[in-house]
Amino acid sequence: MSFARFLAATSATLPRQCATAGVLFATGDVIAQQAVERKGKQHDIYRTLRLGAYGGLIFAPIASTWFGKVLERVNTGSKAGNVVTKVALDQSVAAPVFTAVFFSATTIMAGGSQGDVKQKLNESWWTTLKTGWMLWTPVQVINMAFVPVQQRLLFVNVVNLGWNTFLSLMSGSKAQAPLEPIRDEVEYELREVKAHKLA
Repeated sequence: MSFARFLAATSATLPRQCATAGVLFATGDVIAQQAVERKGKQHDIYRTLRLGAYGGLIFAPIASTWFGKVLERVNTGSKAGNVVTKVALDQSVAAPVFTAVFFSATTIMAGGSQGDVKQKLNESWWTTLKTGWMLWTPVQVINMAFVPVQQRLLFVNVVNLGWNTFLSLMSGSKAQAPLEPIRDEVEYELREVKAHKLA
């Protein structure tokens, strides 16, 4: 298959874009679990399926609309102005929203509660967003300046392979143990010490 046919096969229609995104998100999770976390036979297949479902059913439809319809309405009168405006909008509007949607959706898909979602966002959203800005700002300059509009989601998905590995690691990371039980134990021990001194 030629490269041109490959592009057509993976980006010509929304269903193909969704399928491509699903495969790449799942692949990113496999890389995260096997190459980084070294899980081997302890691979969490449900986590991989969740990431694939998120990519194909949530991320791709939203991103396709964002790149293909919303950003294409930008017209400043010059190509350079269009690129700068699109990238600025993408990183200031879409990036924060996509990051929040990712952590919210994957936490809920894993059986988490509303409180779990809030905790995950507090732990990971800002760190992930800042890291994303460092990667995606130059990537989106290239994307908006040189990639045809119908292939921009594919370009994002290809770069996403590495980014999805990072997202999988952030999504799969466990929250630190809450401090309340530790604090309660310390307070109990202090009360015991005081009681012995008074006895």
